Amino acid sequence: MKVLLLMPPYPKGKIFRKSMKHLGAVLPPLGITYIAAVLEKHGHEVNIIDGPALSTVEDYNFSNLSSDLKKINPDVIGVSASTSQYSDVHKTMGLIKEILPNTKIILGGPIITGDPNQLLNFPEVECAVHGEAEFVFNDIVNSLEKTGKVQIIDGVIFNKNGSVKVTKPPIVENIDDIPMPARHLLKMNLYKPSPANYRRLPATTMITSRGCPYQCIFCATGHSEFRPHSSKRVIEEIEVLINDFGIKDIQIFDDTFTLLPKRTEEICNGIIEKKLNISWNCYTRVDRISLDLLKLMKKAGCYETGFGIESGSKRILDFIKKGITIEQIKNGVKWAKEAKIDVRGFFTMGYPTETQEEIVQTINFAKELDVDIAQFMIATPLPGTELWEIANKMGTINEEDWSSFTFYAPTNMPISTNSISEKELLDLYKKAYRSFYLRPSYIVNQITKIRSIEDIKRIYLAGKGIIGM
Repeated sequence: MKVLLLMPPYPKGKIFRKSMKHLGAVLPPLGITYIAAVLEKHGHEVNIIDGPALSTVEDYNFSNLSSDLKKINPDVIGVSASTSQYSDVHKTMGLIKEILPNTKIILGGPIITGDPNQLLNFPEVECAVHGEAEFVFNDIVNSLEKTGKVQIIDGVIFNKNGSVKVTKPPIVENIDDIPMPARHLLKMNLYKPSPANYRRLPATTMITSRGCPYQCIFCATGHSEFRPHSSKRVIEEIEVLINDFGIKDIQIFDDTFTLLPKRTEEICNGIIEKKLNISWNCYTRVDRISLDLLKLMKKAGCYETGFGIESGSKRILDFIKKGITIEQIKNGVKWAKEAKIDVRGFFTMGYPTETQEEIVQTINFAKELDVDIAQFMIATPLPGTELWEIANKMGTINEEDWSSFTFYAPTNMPISTNSISEKELLDLYKKAYRSFYLRPSYIVNQITKIRSIEDIKRIYLAGKGIIGM
């Protein structure tokens, strides 16, 4: 069958505040490229329209989407979207039904995974997919091809006469069974990380594991069994990125890349032994690293690691079930610096019950740690998370404006509580960035790290965004 995997048009300016739009990344949608790879392996013809990337780079809009729908004329369309794209999904559904009334539509992504009942708001949809969709989506397409109907399959959400029926989401036990992402279906020239998150171009992303065993209340993807790709498969994919796409820099998007230190060592040693010319960064936890491991990562090309620090308040760390201590945070940052790896610290503000004093404590903690990059975010209660449940009881969730659910300071806050006003929170958000990045010591330190024209460009764009807040 002819299948179109579609993400609705969605300009970057709707995600980031105007002054910060130059800092936002445009990254390949790996989720749908994995689905595409499975579909192609089973003989289906696949096209991908990455609306957000096309909108950001080429001013792609719904008129362009209309033309592409007519040109591709698919049998099945899979629409994947985030919660913040709610209104754009509705517009997309109406457009598809107007142009291709007989085409089957399957809905997926965070918009439906977090709250399956949202399916009732999309009558145009045949069914929805939740959980790990690669093989499920392929089974749906095969079922439509053979019978014209969607059979009851694990991972499928049905609308049965106004009532949502949810089947058990499947888990891919051995993720090496999933083919490498079908990046050849993307316009790879569209993609570029944030200026602060690469060292060489071309740069791209990859995922080497799934699942996270930790219990953070804000996470919509964690609380599940950790399943890694084998170190052999990881090395093979890095080689494909270098040889087929000319990639020089990789952002590894695992929740906790170093969760299994021995596996991390195997990957690093494989890069070193094969003499792969690749730079990379990753995300992990401060309690899953050691100085020796960080030194090996540096030798294998790692230049930056991101730590989810979240808060400088022990009470808030306990409240969000982060499972780390202030001392572990300090040690993790110190070890990374000793290994000469830059540190990106993620800090979040605006949790229910969090006070202005605790937010200021977090801002000061970021400066005390002196991380190389501080990324401040607004606490966002995504549907399906424990934070969503807490926010429902202790605050007011802004369900009138789903575009605010982006983690980055929107015009309207995703949640309001009695502990701090929306204006105070937005003012503190701006203060966090300005007080961290406009310190003379920080500016001097960044200047001493300049090694290329690309470094100058990255620092200029970052500074422009901060000053314009």
